[in-house]
Order: sequence, then C-alpha cells, then structure tokens
Amino acid sequence: MAVELIKDLLKIEETIGKEEIDALIEDEISLSEVKPNIKKILNIDGEIETLETRAVKDKILINGIIKYNILYAADDENLTIERIEDSTNFQEEILINGAEEEMNVDIKTNIEHIDCNLIDSRKMSIKTVLHFNTKVQSCSTIEIVKDIQGVEGIQTLKDCIRYNDIVGSNTSDTLVKEAFELSEDMPSIEHILKLNVKGYEREVRVVEDKVIVSGVVECAIIYYSDDEESRINHVKYEIPFTHFVDLPGAVKDMDNRVNIEISNVEYDIREDISGEKRVIDIEAFVKISAKVFEQREKEVILDSYSTKRKFKLVKKEVDVLENIAESISKEVVKGVVNLPQNYEGIESICDLMAKPVLTDYRVVENKLIIEGLLEADILYVGESTGEIMGFKEEIPFKSYVDIDGIKEDMDIDIELVMDSLKFNRVNSRDIEIEGIVKNDVKVDRIKKIDIITEIEEDDKVVDLSNRPSITIYIVQKGDTLWDIAKRFNTTVDELINTNDIINPENIMPGEKIIIQKQIEVMEF
Repeated sequence: MAVELIKDLLKIEETIGKEEIDALIEDEISLSEVKPNIKKILNIDGEIETLETRAVKDKILINGIIKYNILYAADDENLTIERIEDSTNFQEEILINGAEEEMNVDIKTNIEHIDCNLIDSRKMSIKTVLHFNTKVQSCSTIEIVKDIQGVEGIQTLKDCIRYNDIVGSNTSDTLVKEAFELSEDMPSIEHILKLNVKGYEREVRVVEDKVIVSGVVECAIIYYSDDEESRINHVKYEIPFTHFVDLPGAVKDMDNRVNIEISNVEYDIREDISGEKRVIDIEAFVKISAKVFEQREKEVILDSYSTKRKFKLVKKEVDVLENIAESISKEVVKGVVNLPQNYEGIESICDLMAKPVLTDYRVVENKLIIEGLLEADILYVGESTGEIMGFKEEIPFKSYVDIDGIKEDMDIDIELVMDSLKFNRVNSRDIEIEGIVKNDVKVDRIKKIDIITEIEEDDKVVDLSNRPSITIYIVQKGDTLWDIAKRFNTTVDELINTNDIINPENIMPGEKIIIQKQIEVMEF
C-alpha cells in the first residue's frame, strides 16, 4: 500500500521586521493680516492625521499632516486671547529589511514634543518630534501534514500550534453631528478658542457578519465671551454613536480589536431664538477599524518513522507566529497634581488633556507588570489676572496583568489607550485627576518548526536480526525518548513500559535506558 499524506492548510503570520524612530518636523507659521500681533504664546497642541501608509521594497512610506491649535495673548490693551489653526505636512521613510508591497503595515504615530518660539510679533517657529512605532507582517498559507497512512508500524511526533485565525478586517466611517445650546448660566460666545475632540469606545459586540461599536465623541470647548466678568469659558459635551462595521464571516461573540479615529471636525456658532450666539453645531467623521479573529489550535506532524519499513522525509523549516495570549484590561489611575510654585493660582480649569505613556514593563511568574506615566496638559484661568495659563504634570502608575505562559523573551506588544478622564479643582493650587487607562496586550512567540512536505518511499524493510536482544543506552545531553526510539527502531511507549519511566518529558543525561529487541512470532 502506498504512503498517503493527509494534509491541511495553516495560515502563517510572519513578522518581517519592527522599527521605532523619532523624526523632527520644523516649520514656521505667520499670522494672517486680520490677526493682531503676538505678545505671548499661551498654549500649543497638535494632532496627527495619517493620509497614507504603504510598504515598498525594504522600507515603509508614510505621509500625513500635523494640525496645530495655538492660543496666544494679543499685543493690545485688553490682552485678547486669539486662536491660530495651521498645519504642516510630513513624509517619512522607515527602513525595514524584507518589506515588500502588499505586506501588512501596523504603524502607531504620536507627538512626543512640540516646541514653539516667537521669531517676531507675527511669526513663530515650531519644532515637533514625532515617534513612529512600525511593524511589518506577511501572511501566507502553507500545507502541513496532519496524518500519515499506508505504512505499517508508523510512528509520528506531533506538536500543537496556537494561532489567531483572522476572519477578516474592515474600516468604516460614520458622520456624527449634534447641536448644543449653552446653559442659562453661561455667557454668549464671541469666538471659539479651542475645540478638542476625542472618540471613546464604550461597547463592542460581534454578531453575524457585523461588528457593532457604540461610543461617544467627547467635545471640550474653550470660548471667548464679551462678558467682562467671565471672558474665558469652557464647556464639555458628548455625542453618542452606534455604528455597524460589515465583516462577512463574523460570528457572535468572536474575539475582536477595534480602533477609533476622529477626523474632519467642523463647527459653527449660530444664534438662538433670542438672537444671541449660544448654539454650537459640531460634526466629525468617526473612522472605525475592526478586526475579528478566533484563537485556534492545530496539530502538525514534525517527524515520523516506521518500525517496519524505511522511508525518507523531506522537510522545510518555517517560522510560525504563535499567539500565546491577548488581553484587554483597564486600570484606574488617580492622583493630585500640584501647581508649580511660581505659577498664578487657579480660578477655573479650562481644559485638561491626558495621555498614558509606557515607560517600562517586565514579566514575573505569569504576570506582566506595566509601568507608565499619565501625562497631563492643563489649561486654566489665573485667579488674579484672568489670563489663560498652562502647565504639565505627570502621574506615575503601575498595572498588573495576569497572562498564563508569558515569558520575558516573547514578543510583547503593549498599547495604552485613554478610556475616560475626569478632573476636579480641589483648591487654587491642586487638581484631582482620575482616568481609566486601557491596557491592550498581545503576546506572541516565533516558533521554528520543521514541517514535512513529502515522503520518499524505500522498498527496504527494517532488519533487526543482527541487533542484540537487549541494548543499554546511556542518555546524552539533549536526547529525548523520541530520538532514542527512532534511532533503535522501537516506540516511545515501548521504552516507557520497559523502563517504568514516570516522566517521559524529563529524562536526564547519564540515565540508562533498556531497549529490547522485538521479535515477531511467525504463525504456521
């Protein structure tokens, strides 16, 4: 009977390369003719909009826009607060050997630092440090052997591979918009100074062929009014949304990954029924990227031999990205930040933005310990001058994530995401901050395996006639029972039974293994 290989397909996700780089983006911004001269820059922040990311040979190309929002005190009698919106294009090449077109590129870009200096009263220089964290992966499908039939006395060595079977991924946009009217105790709007918009995921459900994402778009607004007693004001609103992302093949309660990005934010100020500017129309595009997958296990034959017949295996070494674990946990981060000694006291808080930054991590006994900082950027109204002022502060935090089987040498991918943020003015010099940080952790390892591709048959039978009835073998360093059984044309079970081996996975160098020759009794 001919040897028959029973084959299966295995999807391989191979990491081609990783790279982290910083890039300095420099630009100059000049005031338009209608804007008054600058006396002092009060605050600057920026947002990144990635326009294109693609892989070419041995490099990743990325281009995008940094959108700046700048507040400054005008050089006039009233020290009017003015706003500048501007943008800078950037293009970067990130070298990753082995990268090719059509490969999957995962790139995370964030602003590390912005430095803004006045050149003169109408021009400023801006230096921005961008951090790019890039990973390139290639997906392919290979044939593996899951069973061998048609050979007498066949023995097989199997291993189990854990992997994520990607059902699919998709991206979908939705337009959210809402009109907000100021409460009666708030003064009317002269002009908007700052609009900070963030998207937060609240619930994700996977149903048949769809991913349902519910969340909120949080809008923090600082505006200038004509009220002499309350020139600078701030309000916060939320726009709830629910959106479907089509994903054919998705089944209820499958594992998922969702990312939310906000872009193309527009606003308009209009009058209420009394003719006062008290209504703010806000609209924004919410881009939702969803991936659905199942964690699966698949058996693959790594080695084989027969105790009766000789044959030759044709093998190929492959790198399999084995998924060990994926974990999403949330950590409550609390702290009180203190105003620096030489700063004017706090009358009210205009805006407080915070982002979590990973500083270190380590693995201890099936536990991942994450250390980070919650970097807070605070804008407030001074209690003496009524001017907008700003300062930055950091709150350290530590998270403990239980992950069975995690090891220090594994590929550990950690993403920290701000899930929600609350703050409260305690007194004129202290602010209480409470945030929820989402720890999104993925643990993989590269497993090198020799897969069987073909078997070359041989007509020769295994001849044990010249072998002694009993052989005593001294275990060498690196030996396994499989290696010994294959070398002496017996079976692992036979060795275990003959030698009363309690732990087959742990044989020690120097141990003596008794190998009995098996004699077939011929019937007449």
